[in-house]
Amino acid sequence: MAENNQEKVMKETGAGRADHDESVLNPEQKGTSDLSKKERRLIEKEKIKNMGMKKKLEYIWMYYKPVIFGVIGAIAFIIGAFNFYEHSKIKTVLSISVINAVTSDTDALAQKISETLGCEDDKYSEVEIGMNLTTGETGDELEYYAQMAYVTQVQAGSVDVLIMPEALYKNLNKDDIFLNLEDLLGKDNFGAFEDQTDKTHLALTNTYLSESLGLRYEPVCLVVPYNAPNKENAAKWLTSLAMD
Repeated sequence: MAENNQEKVMKETGAGRADHDESVLNPEQKGTSDLSKKERRLIEKEKIKNMGMKKKLEYIWMYYKPVIFGVIGAIAFIIGAFNFYEHSKIKTVLSISVINAVTSDTDALAQKISETLGCEDDKYSEVEIGMNLTTGETGDELEYYAQMAYVTQVQAGSVDVLIMPEALYKNLNKDDIFLNLEDLLGKDNFGAFEDQTDKTHLALTNTYLSESLGLRYEPVCLVVPYNAPNKENAAKWLTSLAMD
């Protein structure tokens, strides 16, 4: 009976589990929860050091996956925020929309226009050249989706210069939608373009624009919408064409 009572006491006090409790056999050894952060890092470092390369990669991936994804996410966020900030600083100094352009490489032309406007060294100044407008076979009417894009651009005041075939110009030149270029460029500058049939467009032949944009029509007609956002830059560039 005494032995039974003794065993009961040992069970209640945990003494019977002493042979399974490492902290009891070795009271100087700390439990994992008692280790400092520095001690834990040293243990982890030693553990990884003794592993092979494959085991190391598996161990790091298994236990540090959230950290890895967190770092990747943080880097992606920083890059995205920086790009957004940089893009927000870009200002369009001239927007040109070209109808029936064949080429898609407009870098050289955009660079030349930037030089004409004196902003070639400003990384936040941009010349936009849109190439998404097309006409039907006769060239006097825009295709359906091009018509929608054209109306949107003009009404929104997002385009400075339109380049188009003469037949299309005659069809679109209604309701004072294009500016008087003699007023915009000045009488002398406009007069440098000889043989113009009216004052709301420039009809040019043998121009570098045809080659640069892959245009297969002549004359090349240039107009400035009444609500162009960069009228001064449009005038400066159009004036320069008299010397090309």
